[in-house]
Amino acid sequence: MKIYHFALLFLIFFLGAVIKTDVSIGKLKAIENEKEEIRTSLSSATSDAVNYLSKTGSYGGGAINKQEVLNTFFTSLYTSLGIISDPSAQAEIEIYIPVILLCDVDGYYVYYYDEYRAADGNTYVERMWTEKKPYGYEDEYFIYRFSLTDMVYLYDKNNLLGIDEAVIGSDYKEFQKNPLYADFRTHNNSCILLNDEDYEIIRKATIMNKLEEEMAYYTSKHNLIASRQGITYSFSFPSGKQDEWAEYIEDVNIIVVFQGYPYGPDRDYTYNKIASAGANIVKNPRYYVEEKSWYFLAHIQGCEKIAESTTLLEDTFDTIEECVKLGAYCCECIEHGARVPELK
Repeated sequence: MKIYHFALLFLIFFLGAVIKTDVSIGKLKAIENEKEEIRTSLSSATSDAVNYLSKTGSYGGGAINKQEVLNTFFTSLYTSLGIISDPSAQAEIEIYIPVILLCDVDGYYVYYYDEYRAADGNTYVERMWTEKKPYGYEDEYFIYRFSLTDMVYLYDKNNLLGIDEAVIGSDYKEFQKNPLYADFRTHNNSCILLNDEDYEIIRKATIMNKLEEEMAYYTSKHNLIASRQGITYSFSFPSGKQDEWAEYIEDVNIIVVFQGYPYGPDRDYTYNKIASAGANIVKNPRYYVEEKSWYFLAHIQGCEKIAESTTLLEDTFDTIEECVKLGAYCCECIEHGARVPELK
């Protein structure tokens, strides 16, 4: 074999390797593009659904229009993925959404798949909403129903408050300052209602734990439904990853569990995502005012200097403008800086 024969063989192998590499790179890019399309579509649909709530005021007090929230979500998702006129593709993608949570001001709803046996003896699958579930917590004092605001509902199981009503709804701070509850404060000073920090820690932990428990339960339950559809993927909610879905937990929000969706040229990749979005309609941070020797200093909720102060005013404030009316300067934790901002 002559030298140019070796050169020709080398060229053939080289070109084959280059072509194979180009094909592999092109395939990987296509896979990555499809993954990004799914991610973007899911995020947009979640945001569109929760924006419906903020625009219509459909939230709180049982007024939430859950069906319209769903319609907005799925219409946006199907449109973004280009399957708005393809019922078969829509049904396929929906089976990979085992649970949707809609978190209202004073409780939450779960949208999930369920099976039932009809009068004809056949078993059917349908999606449904639960009733509103409370952000519930119990200790030795009360049974609490928390909310995303300072409002709390209490069942006074031991009649500690000394009033006729068994269930009381009030701003929790009322129990710290209302003369009606003076005797309660004297004899039950370890109750979380009487300590802002304890109350907030318990309230937030209760909400997050309740939601995580629900998503874990219904995601796992979905395995039975999915197996009837020939899906072998094992649905399981990831524990200990609250940072992936709890960003909007202090607001009316929606959380969508999307798991096991097959994608790629050979459908051998699976896409998992917990998408969430908040309506930005509920709770603004409160402001605290500290009395100094010759001036007042305003702090935003969460400032570490609040815990260190022994001269905080008893009242808290909803806006920085209310603090300014007292002539308060601003701590560096507030964007205005350490000065009295101008009122508009």
